[in-house]
Amino acid sequence: MLRVAMEEKPMEEMMMMEEEEEDEVKQKLQDGGFMICCCLCQCSDQRTKDLTCCCFFPIRCGVLFIGAFVIAVTLFVFLEIFYQLLNDDIHWWYVFVGVLLAACLIVASAFAIIFFTKDTETSRSLLYTACLLTIIGVTLVATWSTIYFVFLYKKDNVTTGNDGVGFMKATRKQEVVITLYVACCIDALFAYFICIVSSYQKAMDPPKEEEMMMEDKMEDKKSEKSKKSEKMGEMMEEAM
Repeated sequence: MLRVAMEEKPMEEMMMMEEEEEDEVKQKLQDGGFMICCCLCQCSDQRTKDLTCCCFFPIRCGVLFIGAFVIAVTLFVFLEIFYQLLNDDIHWWYVFVGVLLAACLIVASAFAIIFFTKDTETSRSLLYTACLLTIIGVTLVATWSTIYFVFLYKKDNVTTGNDGVGFMKATRKQEVVITLYVACCIDALFAYFICIVSSYQKAMDPPKEEEMMMEDKMEDKKSEKSKKSEKMGEMMEEAM
């Protein structure tokens, strides 16, 4: 009799665990998740399932893309600055000043990496700050480039490159217009990204009252499960 009771108890525990897993999967599907083969992909939850980025993508996917794009812009700006070292007509201090002005982009990339490590209230605020720093850094570099090529660069044409990688030629006006155009596009894009990150912050930071209600519900569920397990134990003891 004791052996039968011991065998039935693990089976009942396994059934209860399977029911809990099924309920969890159903809840995730209701919150916006979807099945891919035998895997559950959840890019949103109850708080963010109604929010999107670019009208198509879940907002969490958009926020992750924003963090990656901050790092990509940082790499692009520094490669563009250091590429000017191949031009013998450009002064070395142009690159030096450009690197100093772009230093805030390094800070922005560091904030984006912090967000990738863990999605918390602090890291979300840092990602919002990273978007602002990206706008500031790109604008400063573009302004410095405009000042240099308009007032400090003496030749009519800007030739970049060498015999190994080839040469690129442009007039001073073309260089300034292209630089300002790219900077304006990046700034406009990050102005939209700021709105996305702000919406994500508000959605992921529920009021304290709702948090207390959720905690109370979780405690009630735990107490109900403990009561059920106690009843099952008492029934098993009576059966013995």
